[in-house]
Amino acid sequence: MTLTDTEANDAPPVSVILVSYNSGAVIGRAIASVPEGCEVIVVDNASRQGTRFMADLARPARLIALPRNLGFGTACNTGARAARGEYVFFLNPDAALSQGALERLVAAERAYGPAIIMPSILGDTGRPMRKEGSILEPVARGARLKAEEIAGDYCTRFVHGAAFLMKRQEFLDLGGFDEQIFLYHEDDDLALRALARDLPIVVVPGAQVSHSGGKSSTSSWGATFAINRYKKRSELYVRRKYGRSTPFARDLLRLAGGCLLALATLDMHRFMIRAGKLAGLLDGPGAPTGPAHDGQG
Repeated sequence: MTLTDTEANDAPPVSVILVSYNSGAVIGRAIASVPEGCEVIVVDNASRQGTRFMADLARPARLIALPRNLGFGTACNTGARAARGEYVFFLNPDAALSQGALERLVAAERAYGPAIIMPSILGDTGRPMRKEGSILEPVARGARLKAEEIAGDYCTRFVHGAAFLMKRQEFLDLGGFDEQIFLYHEDDDLALRALARDLPIVVVPGAQVSHSGGKSSTSSWGATFAINRYKKRSELYVRRKYGRSTPFARDLLRLAGGCLLALATLDMHRFMIRAGKLAGLLDGPGAPTGPAHDGQG
């Protein structure tokens, strides 16, 4: 069955879910890359910029406008619960599918059975944006697969939240994203739960998605601070959830020292990263609420 075929009940084979937060400038390209026959669902996290971009889309899309910013994972879950397709494919608003990518992902899932299926995600330069572990299972850069070592589809232990596909019911049965995580590391948590259930995570290099990381957000020192504050709070939550917390004093000294070193070298970008994480550490692992910055990708 191709993606343009329909079941007897006219349900689409794939529902593509995009979470928008002030992403109107980039989301049109993402939606235009979705092949015909797919359902497109935009879940808007109460964007301050509104949802006027919906009128300019190249193809029909269903809008779910949330009353406030409930976070990336909650928005994804909302889209999945409303989806009609057999499969759900989550796509960042600043990413775009290459021709035939979605068809290859569906074919891979049908070949391998229940699994989380990811495309090869390429950055602006065309280089793969690959990770092979989670925050609890880091993989040293030197130990990661090299491009010349990849000869076909392969398993990994990390879900890249920018683009992945799985059967809708399997995603819901897995619990979806943990809605206690407002933003960042929700894909780490999903990967850990999938692996605990022996659900494979498979990368299909022949299916490609281009991802302009961070282009759905506003770049500023304040945004950098907020992003890293949320990242640290989410990291603390995930570590506590799996009983892998790190000593507070060690984290405190490392981040405080990083702030001082950044100030000494007049590196304000690095300072905002370290200061944001330091603020997140002092906040503690409670579930963050409210918008972190002008975007979620």
